[in-house]
Amino acid sequence: MVFKNLADYHLWTGWKMRELLHDIDPDTFVKEIGGRSPKGLVQHIVLALETCFFFAEQSKDESVFDRVKRLPKQELLKRWEVLDTRLSRAIEEIPQGKIPVTHISEEPFEIDVVDFFLQYLLHTTHHRGQLVLVLSNLGYDIPGTDYLMFLGDNN
Repeated sequence: MVFKNLADYHLWTGWKMRELLHDIDPDTFVKEIGGRSPKGLVQHIVLALETCFFFAEQSKDESVFDRVKRLPKQELLKRWEVLDTRLSRAIEEIPQGKIPVTHISEEPFEIDVVDFFLQYLLHTTHHRGQLVLVLSNLGYDIPGTDYLMFLGDNN
């Protein structure tokens, strides 16, 4: 049940953040607070998720990384939603096996596939927190995305 909850929580929190971001005007979307903008953080989240599937699927097409940097706001948010859904489903299935991690250090190492996917769930959670800070400093009312709120909403 824990993995299903984490997978669903990941979708729920991403949905809440994207819902808020849909209505932000283009100037605010690129405005920097403390060296970070909503656009930059969303791009980073999408690039992280693209990286997850790039390595998990042993892709050779690196052009996806350049495309993300050129996506307009609505397409960027849609891509985030698509990748969130893929990650949620991957975690929910509790994948088995090992995956080589070659992009973190000079010396590759292997980890369980489920840990690999959990890394990206945790990584995007971290950057959603940064996004909350930037949006709150821009004056937006931020929805609660605490795990207990998710559990309360979904009981």
